[in-house]
This record gives sequence, C-alpha cells and structure tokens, in this order.
Amino acid sequence: MSLSQKTSEIVQKALDDKGFADQLRTQGLQAIHAGAGSSEWKTYFSQFASSPEELQALSGGSASVAACTCHSRTVTTTSTPLCTTTTTTTSS
Repeated sequence: MSLSQKTSEIVQKALDDKGFADQLRTQGLQAIHAGAGSSEWKTYFSQFASSPEELQALSGGSASVAACTCHSRTVTTTSTPLCTTTTTTTSS
C-alpha cells in the first residue's frame, strides 16, 4: 500500500472514530514536541508507513527524509482535515 493510500485510510478512520482521532492527535503532538527521529515520532509515523524503509524516510536521518522533518515547532490546528505541502518554519 502506498503512503498516500495509507494516509487516506488513517484519515478516514480518524473521521469515523473519535477515540482514534483523539489518540492520533495526542501521538502527533507528542511526536512534534519530541522531534524527528524520537521514539514518539516513530510511534506516530509507524501508523502511516507500510515498510521499515518508509518509516525511516519519515523518521529522519536519511537523505530521503520527508520535508516535514525541518524541526519546526510551528503547529497548525484546524477543525477539519487539512492536507498541504506547505511547510512553515520558525527559527529556534
């Protein structure tokens, strides 16, 4: 299953299951605060990865790191699902 398909599956599950959505939100915030490559980051992103290679790409430490691993502490909260390729960064 592709990353896009897996992400769509997770988003649909979150829309259908409030408990899962709350858990996903909590794990996502923990991942952001702990930083790329942390155990919290890997726990959160393992839900989206279909293989160890995909998880590594999402977890930092390789040339194929996803663009969202810029260590930004900027968090955007919305009331509806939001998919974007725009990254906002701030200096730490």
